[in-house]
Amino acid sequence: MNKYNNDKDLLFDNEFIAWRLSRSEEQNLYWKQFADEHPESNEKLNSAIKKFDAIKFNHYQLPESLEEQLFLQKLLDVYRFRTRRRKILYWSAAASIALLMVSSLIFILPNIRSTKQELPGMEAIVGQAMQSDEIRLISGEEVVELKQNAQITVNDKQISVTEESNVSEISLPENMMHKLIVPPGKRSTLQLSDGSKIWLNSGTELDFPSKFAGSTREITVRGEIYIEVAEGQKPFYVNTSLFRVRVHGTKFNISTYGENEENTVVLVEGSVEVIAAGYEPTWLSPNEKAEISMNKILTETVNVDEYIGWKDSVLIFNKMPFLKVLKKIGRYYNVNFEDHSDEKLSAKICTGKLFLSENFEYVILTLSTLSGTQYRKEGDVIYLTEK
Repeated sequence: MNKYNNDKDLLFDNEFIAWRLSRSEEQNLYWKQFADEHPESNEKLNSAIKKFDAIKFNHYQLPESLEEQLFLQKLLDVYRFRTRRRKILYWSAAASIALLMVSSLIFILPNIRSTKQELPGMEAIVGQAMQSDEIRLISGEEVVELKQNAQITVNDKQISVTEESNVSEISLPENMMHKLIVPPGKRSTLQLSDGSKIWLNSGTELDFPSKFAGSTREITVRGEIYIEVAEGQKPFYVNTSLFRVRVHGTKFNISTYGENEENTVVLVEGSVEVIAAGYEPTWLSPNEKAEISMNKILTETVNVDEYIGWKDSVLIFNKMPFLKVLKKIGRYYNVNFEDHSDEKLSAKICTGKLFLSENFEYVILTLSTLSGTQYRKEGDVIYLTEK
C-alpha cells in the first residue's frame, strides 16, 4: 500500500531522506521498484526529488515553500546516516523533531548587535562567483579534462575514469609522475595503484605515480585530501611544502593550502608520524590533530567529523568565526568572499552543521536565514549584511 499522499510526506520520510543523502545501490533499487509498483506516485516522487536536490531560490521573490525547506534542512542535520563502518542509522521522525531545537546551524552572536541598516550602500561581506575550470589530469604533455566528482582508478599502465555512468580509459607512460588538479568548486576521488583511496577537496593538486616502483610509496599534495591508505610492505609518505607524513596503515585528513592557511593533519584511524624540518617527529593517535606552522607544531584532541565531513558534503563547525565558515563554503562553491563589514558582522561565531546542497543559492540563503544576516544577490555578486 502506498503511504505517501503528497511530496511533503516523502520529504519527511526517513527512508526517502536516507536515499537522497546516501544513494546506495540497495536504496536506488528500492526506490526504482517503488516507482515501478506505484506509477501513480511518480509525479509526487519526482517533485520531492527536485525539491530536495535542486532547490532554486530567487532573492526578489522567495518561494512559498521556504519555511518548509529550512525545516527540512534542520531535519537532515539530526540524522546520522553513517557510522565509522558506513552503516546507516535511522532515527525516528519524532526524535528528529524533538532535536530540532538543538541541531542544524546555530549562530552565537555578539551580545551587542548593530541596528538594522537599510541603505543599498551598507557595509557587507561580499562574495564574487569565480570562473570555474575543469578538473585536469596531466600526464607528460597530455592533458585530459574531467567532470565534477569524477572517480579515477590507477592500474599501472592506464587510468580508468568513471564520470556518471560513462567509463573511459587513459593510457599512461610507465614510471612517471602524474598530476591531478581539482580547481575551486570541484571535487574528485582517486584510487592509487596500491588500492589506497583519496578524496580531493576543492583547490587541490596531487602528484602521484602510475605505480610505486621504488622502496617507498610517495605522493605530494597541495590543498586538502582525505586518504585511506592500503596496507603494503613499502612505507607510505604524503609530502607537502611544509611537512611530511609517514603513514602506518591509516585514515586521515591533510589540509595544506599554503603558508597563510592552516596546515593540519587529523587522524581518524591507525597512526601517523608528522615530520617537519627542525622538529622531532610528532606521532598522532586517532582523534588527534597536528597543526604545523613555520615555528611550531601543536597537537590537540578534536572531533574528526569537523575535518572530514566535506567529503560527504557536510560542513561541521564548532565555535568557528563566520568569515572562516564563509571561506570554507566559498572554496567548496568557487566563490570569493571579502570582508567589507564592521567588526560586529565579522565577529559572529558559528556552531552546528550545514548540508552542502548542489544548489549554492539554497546553501547561502539557509546560512543567511539562520545567522541573522540579510542575503542579496546581484548577478554573480552576493551580499551578506547585518539585519
